[in-house]
Amino acid sequence: MRTKRLLIGAGLLLAAGVTAYWLTFFERYSKEVDRGWGAEARRNPYLAAEQYLAASGHRSRRADNLSVLDSLDVDDTLFLASSSQIYNSERARDLLEWIDRGGHAIVVARELDDGEHDWLLDELGASVVEGDGDAYFANPLRELLGEDIEDYDGKSASELLREHNRKLREGEDTETDAGDSAKAEEEPEAPRDPEVEPSHLVTLADANDADYRVYFNPATLLWHPVFDDDTDNNAASTPQPSDPVFWAVIESQDAGVPFMQFERGEGLITLMTDAGLWQSERIGQFDHAYLLSQLSSDGDFILLTRPRFDSLAVLARRYALEFFIAGGLALLAWLLFRTQRFGPRAAEPETARRSLLEHVSACGHYYWRADRGAGLLSGYRGRLLRRLRGDNAGQGMRRKLCVQLSEKTGLSESQIASCLWGELPQSEETFTECMRNLQQIEAVL
Repeated sequence: MRTKRLLIGAGLLLAAGVTAYWLTFFERYSKEVDRGWGAEARRNPYLAAEQYLAASGHRSRRADNLSVLDSLDVDDTLFLASSSQIYNSERARDLLEWIDRGGHAIVVARELDDGEHDWLLDELGASVVEGDGDAYFANPLRELLGEDIEDYDGKSASELLREHNRKLREGEDTETDAGDSAKAEEEPEAPRDPEVEPSHLVTLADANDADYRVYFNPATLLWHPVFDDDTDNNAASTPQPSDPVFWAVIESQDAGVPFMQFERGEGLITLMTDAGLWQSERIGQFDHAYLLSQLSSDGDFILLTRPRFDSLAVLARRYALEFFIAGGLALLAWLLFRTQRFGPRAAEPETARRSLLEHVSACGHYYWRADRGAGLLSGYRGRLLRRLRGDNAGQGMRRKLCVQLSEKTGLSESQIASCLWGELPQSEETFTECMRNLQQIEAVL
């Protein structure tokens, strides 16, 4: 007993020592791991813009089509990610009427195919022209690789992807190493803005004459006839009602401008050529977010965009539970419908055919139960008597017929007399015997 107590005490002391050691040298730390964009960010490329507007005090919401014009106030701002959403003259007229009342529309002009025309650009007298492509936007893998694409200069797309995957695997391996993670924390953070020539940037000024820079994709630009008169200024000297009141110029581009504004009545139209300026991968570069806040009015900011829709596999995983629940309920309802019945259960019909004797027996029982045995016997007896000419015969003639038939059939005279002139049978046995005797009589005729 004493040894057991000593062991329990030693165990408690050991546990207390381990606990004290752990509390003394334990240090809690947190580490933020970038797991990439979530499902909502992949589905909505303007999610960062919506969150920025909410943080800066602007109410934002999304719309599906231009029918939202009926519910907009004059102090709202409408952003159209593509001018193709204005698909007929009626829609263009509705938009311009709302702008005339004081609304502000920001429209991204799209490049037209052969045989197409843009209803809004035709009304404003502007057109989309092709500019000089920038190397920053030329590589389609830039969205995936980000600024690391500069490390893969001169390689093919397959080589870029293999190199990128190799770096990812190496990065996962180094995360488990404490020394490598500490070294990674000491590395400087990658620059937010891409390295581009100053001549490729657009410099704008706000209400306080403070300059801010914006980087437009120069692949497509805007052109207006007013540029033929004065292309060096950012505003026309004597603007006409259909001329732009402001435009931004890229020094390295002379084919057109990426940004211009028109005044219509009490409102304003802003035309752009870069639909990715405020998308999540670029809104944090330069002063793109600040430009968004400068163009936002006091009312709501409505984004009329084309979000990326989830694939069928993603939707199946998301709504699998609802699908199986609905399927189970439908199956249960079908089973209840199929199992309901009224009255007693009907007997299963016989599939095997009866023999001839069974058929004759069944017919005989049916006729007997229907009291048709007497009729059958009377008819049969009457036919025989007519053949014997004994239907109206007297006693002498009947006796003579009985003697003759008895000699031929072997039946007694009383049996023959009972079958031909006796009373009708009242039981199945007498009926069967009488019919058998009549058949023997008929056989000898």
